[in-house]
Amino acid sequence: MVNAYQRKKDPEHIRKLILENTMILAAEKGVSGVSIQIVAEMAGVTKGGVFHHFPNKKALLEAMLHFVMSQIDAETEKLICADTESYGCFTRAYIEITLNANATAVSRYWDAISMTMLTEPDLNAIWAQWLEKRLSIHADTDQSVQLKILRYAADGVWLTGFAEMKLAEDFIKMKQELISRTYPASSQSFNGL
Repeated sequence: MVNAYQRKKDPEHIRKLILENTMILAAEKGVSGVSIQIVAEMAGVTKGGVFHHFPNKKALLEAMLHFVMSQIDAETEKLICADTESYGCFTRAYIEITLNANATAVSRYWDAISMTMLTEPDLNAIWAQWLEKRLSIHADTDQSVQLKILRYAADGVWLTGFAEMKLAEDFIKMKQELISRTYPASSQSFNGL
């Protein structure tokens, strides 16, 4: 660990480092695996350094969730802006982010938020508010029952992959199939269900 007294002071960088390491722990071990001591060690600061930014573990976890959701929201917006079809644009972005099998920052963010929701229901409100806001913004393009089913299916595929440690190619196949069903022509296939 770098001596905190000799390091140049950069509180915003330290705060971000603490949040990123909290996210890594939450993604790997759930909320119960997050301890102030371990976060401090990973971030290269003292426990007092963590407490300087976050008064307690709950405040740290809430800040981590807001940080993660801001990153997911930015990636969602990027995917939506790149989409040439308005119908289902949010659902395609949601599926893409949920089933991103690559070891990218976005997949780590998704794992952190998902593990936190699975292990700490009290923090679900942050996620629910984000989803509600996004669905409100995309009410004209993503409110159909078919698209809602596809978002739920993506959640189920993620959870199955997490529980069974499925291979990346399974995620890719499922992601491609779910995304293909988000386009207007494919929504007719649900009518026979």
